[in-house]
Parts: sequence; structure tokens; C-alpha cells
Amino acid sequence: MVKIKICGLMTKEDCVIMNGFKPDYCGFVFAKTRHYLTDQMAGDLRNTLDISIPTVGVFVDDDMNHIVDLYNSAIIQIIQLHGHEDAAYINLLREKIAASGPDKKRHYDEFGEGAPIMKAIRVKDGSEFDNIDDLPVDMLLLDNYVEKLPGGTGQSFELSMIPKLNKPYFLAGGLTADNIPQALVQSRPYAIDVSSAVETDGHKDWKKVEKLMRVMEAYRPQTLFV
Repeated sequence: MVKIKICGLMTKEDCVIMNGFKPDYCGFVFAKTRHYLTDQMAGDLRNTLDISIPTVGVFVDDDMNHIVDLYNSAIIQIIQLHGHEDAAYINLLREKIAASGPDKKRHYDEFGEGAPIMKAIRVKDGSEFDNIDDLPVDMLLLDNYVEKLPGGTGQSFELSMIPKLNKPYFLAGGLTADNIPQALVQSRPYAIDVSSAVETDGHKDWKKVEKLMRVMEAYRPQTLFV
């Protein structure tokens, strides 16, 4: 079963749409992009979003203590790193989470204790996969490389460059309800990740989310519709 992550929630109305369709994950962006959320905004959205939907916090070279605080506040349950975070950074982040108090995990037994950590890989020529197994993360997110953009490009990359990976990965980059079936023929992701593809005028669009979920029904038999 291929899971679904819808990223870039910004309003309570976005959350209401998610509550109706129940994607497997929703994303809160804390990087300075057009989907940027303050901690207060993210807390308000988490209180609106169904508790059964795990939230993924998206960060770019952020202060570790900020990430840990959001996790301990149960605003996020999964950590997605999009910057220059290396193995040393990731290991220290894990240590800080482990030392911070009671476990706040939600429904992630497959990833063990604590907050699952995902690292974004911006795919340019395939060399990005060299030594990928050395990264001490639970999951990867594969996105297209665009110079000076850490992610969220809305552009696809050549899927044939994806090697056999030992970690589950989220596939991102230009995915839409129309091209996802072909992308899933060419790759074997743990989950697909969309944001702008289900938006109109910068906000999540109920009809576009419904179209996506109906396309994904073949890969996700327990899909619930409003």
C-alpha cells in the first residue's frame, strides 16, 4: 500500500479537508517559503487536524531545540530535514529528542521509538545516492534538484536514477493525480508527497484532493471519502 502525504497546510479550512479524506500524513512547513507557519499557527492547525493524522514538520537547517520543542508540544510527530543536515546533526537531534521527556510518537511502531526522521535528497544526476545508507535516518524524501531551492519545486526528476534503496522513501516533485500512476510504475515509494498539485490560489482544494485520493484508491484500498 502506497501512503499519501499532503504537505503545506496553512489554514484551518485546509485541515477540515484533510479530516475528510484522511491522508496518511500532513506536512507543516517551518522553512521560510510561501507555506511557512509560525509555531502558533502550526499549533492551531494541529488542534484542528484529526489526531489520527500524523504531522510532519519540514525544516531547513533549523535550530535543533526549536525542532525538539515542536515535537514535545505534540505539534509535529515526524521530522523532515531539507537543508545541509549531516549525520552528526541528525544523531545529535535524536539524542536531544530521547533526552527531552516522554515519547510523543503517534502510530509509528514501524519506525521504532522516538520521532522518525526523514532526510530530503535533491536528485540531480544520481550521485546524490552515493553513501546514502550512511545517513542515520528512518526515511528519505526524493525531490527534484533546483539550484538555490531546498525543495517544494513542483518539478519532476528522472525516476530511472533511483537505485535500490534500503530505506523507505517518499516520492515528491511534480506529482499530480494525472501522472502518479506512471510514477508508481517506474518507482516503488513508501509514500507519495504532494502540495501545490492539490491547491487553487495557494490553498488546498477539496476537488483536487478528492481526485488525488480516488486515483490512489487502487494503491490504498482503505481510502475513506467524505
